[in-house]
Amino acid sequence: MLYYIPLVCQSLDTDGMLNSNQVESVRARKTRKTRQSLCRHASAVFAEKGYSEASIDEIVQRAGVTKGALYHHFPDKLQLYRSVVQDMAQGLVSTIEAAAESQPDPWHRLEAMCNAYLDACQNSDVQRVLVVDAPVVLGWKSWCDINNDTSTGALASCLRDAMAAGQIDEQSSENLAQLISGSLNVAARVIVESPRISEARTTVSHSMERLLSGLRRKQD
Repeated sequence: MLYYIPLVCQSLDTDGMLNSNQVESVRARKTRKTRQSLCRHASAVFAEKGYSEASIDEIVQRAGVTKGALYHHFPDKLQLYRSVVQDMAQGLVSTIEAAAESQPDPWHRLEAMCNAYLDACQNSDVQRVLVVDAPVVLGWKSWCDINNDTSTGALASCLRDAMAAGQIDEQSSENLAQLISGSLNVAARVIVESPRISEARTTVSHSMERLLSGLRRKQD
């Protein structure tokens, strides 16, 4: 493939041949790109049609690979879906952390993260994959494990900073993050199930602000 020509040409040894490490590097790159392509196209199909209606045939057709290539990376559709959910959940973490970067202190970062989460839940792909299908398809425990490793973990880190800054009373940041994350997940469902998503987003935002305000330590 033309894409790999520059890499191969630069990787030749003195005899004009690729050594075993260089061959492995080329294969690893190709394998990673195939997996990424499968997840990207699978994400689109799952978002459009939902898990139950999504077919392996359509996913591999869009990705331009064979079923054998898919099953080399994923044993079944469920594992492919789990990988899509993990990737999307991690992408959501990047989104909420980016929203917090410009804020002046941990408290305002926490508010920005929660608002960014709710904003993301207005996206139709996030709605279908993360909010509606994932808890049902993966089961509650598996979904909670993914959530704890991604957005809940990011919230816990911000909460620890807020406690260190004296903005929130000292307590278990992990437990508090799970409570906030649970509230955000319910708020996301309220948004998804509303016939007027924009209005629902505004309403749940006010509710989250009131909920968070109860956590803030009052200044003497």
